[in-house]
Amino acid sequence: MKKLLLFILLLPFFTHAQAIKNLDLKNGFLQFHLGDSLSKYKGQIYVPLEKHPDENEVMPKVNPLHKYFDRVVLVSDHGIITEIHLYLRDEGSIQYIDGLIKQAYGWGEEIDNPDKNEAGTHLVCTVWAGQRVTMLMLQNNINRIVGTTMTRGRIQSIMFKRTSNSRVDGALPDGFAL
Repeated sequence: MKKLLLFILLLPFFTHAQAIKNLDLKNGFLQFHLGDSLSKYKGQIYVPLEKHPDENEVMPKVNPLHKYFDRVVLVSDHGIITEIHLYLRDEGSIQYIDGLIKQAYGWGEEIDNPDKNEAGTHLVCTVWAGQRVTMLMLQNNINRIVGTTMTRGRIQSIMFKRTSNSRVDGALPDGFAL
């Protein structure tokens, strides 16, 4: 009985550990992987703008989830993808993608911002930290003072960043959404 009780108490920790391991196994977003050469995605990304030569926007036609995103950007260093930035479109998109992320990677660690009601500050940052990949979800205020009234709103962005070259063994679950 004690072993069964211990197993039941520890099950959430093992489940969370597996969800975070999925982040390392996936190593990116959809077909785009951290550490890949940009040349692998030729024909799927736009030529970078002169002001941001290390940022290539993904063409919407190659992103099966494009209706939820304003932009998906691959950030590179010497032609190697080091970060993937996702910019969500609207509140409905935020809710849908939040659900997929929690299903795929579990609940992240929320870091609240005490200044969240000030104009132009982030509301909350949620972090998922694996062995080799960290994912940040940042919700930003788009609060503005119009006359004497504060209008409120938010936008959300997600960033995948490679933090080490650790090897992670295993396989993603069948039907992995992201």
